[in-house]
Amino acid sequence: MGGIQIGGRTVGGDAPCFIIAEGGLNHNGDPVLAARLIAAAAECGADAIKFQTYTTEELFPPDHPDFTRFQKHRFPRETYLDLQRTAADHGIILLSTPFDEASADLLESLPVPAFKIGSGELTHRAFLKYLASKGKPLILSTGMSTWDEVDHAVRAIEETGNSALVLLHCVSAYPCPLEEVNLRRLTALRARYPFPAGFSDHTESDVAAVAAVALGACVIEKHFTLSRHLPGWDHFFSYDPEQMKRYVKAIRDTEKALGASHKDITPSEKPIERIARRAIYARVPLKAGESINIHNIIIRRPAGPLGASQVDSILGRVLLHDLPAGTPLQLSDFEPE
Repeated sequence: MGGIQIGGRTVGGDAPCFIIAEGGLNHNGDPVLAARLIAAAAECGADAIKFQTYTTEELFPPDHPDFTRFQKHRFPRETYLDLQRTAADHGIILLSTPFDEASADLLESLPVPAFKIGSGELTHRAFLKYLASKGKPLILSTGMSTWDEVDHAVRAIEETGNSALVLLHCVSAYPCPLEEVNLRRLTALRARYPFPAGFSDHTESDVAAVAAVALGACVIEKHFTLSRHLPGWDHFFSYDPEQMKRYVKAIRDTEKALGASHKDITPSEKPIERIARRAIYARVPLKAGESINIHNIIIRRPAGPLGASQVDSILGRVLLHDLPAGTPLQLSDFEPE
């Protein structure tokens, strides 16, 4: 599972976790609020901020109760260009989730470096193919789905020849109870598909993200708002800037703690090694010409020239000179073999 490139950053492989602040519609249709969200997400340490792009008529009929609300939260292309410049100024990547072909075309024209696809589109295979055919990396959430449905979605994307795919474990509940997170599905995603895997976190806790990173998540997505008290759909369970800073730090600290898989002595262990490791000492006064045996040596702290693991290599060796009791033994004390 090698990494893919999104906006000049590697996602997957051995790269640090790619953290997406999900702004969604938490801008409430206000470009100024959207720009503030971008700046705040960057300050919190997120790698990307994501919004949602749609054609309202493609989502709902005009008489649907949500039609007017969604219509007020749309941004034209010019606003996205302004927001993209704001993101660039703050060193953060701007992403958005398209919900229809026209919206995907709009985002492509900006251009965005990748498409994030919501769980609701997982069974919309024609749309998945449309997005995949544009050749951009795809980040696909897998909430509300069965393995069979994920298999079909992955197959539809692969059929386009696009293999730049990240799959996100997701539970589409807002908020999601911890007992329903089922993070072992993240491990299953990594085992089942040859693509990097991550986690779209809808919980109200840092615990799930920390565990997900420990299980190998290369992407973490978290809803983000300037205030949980703002009016709107997602503010109440989104993280505010103070929470998001803590959240990002928890992820980065987890990555530090995971470290490397190779086994060696760490720098902080070196002083303890010298104290706690044992070495070979003369138990009694030793004379030149005397042979070493288990009775005339003692293995004790602190560490010395000959460690405890070298006992067998010196048994029967003959001393070149006298040694007082308590002297740490070293190879130069013995006749050549």
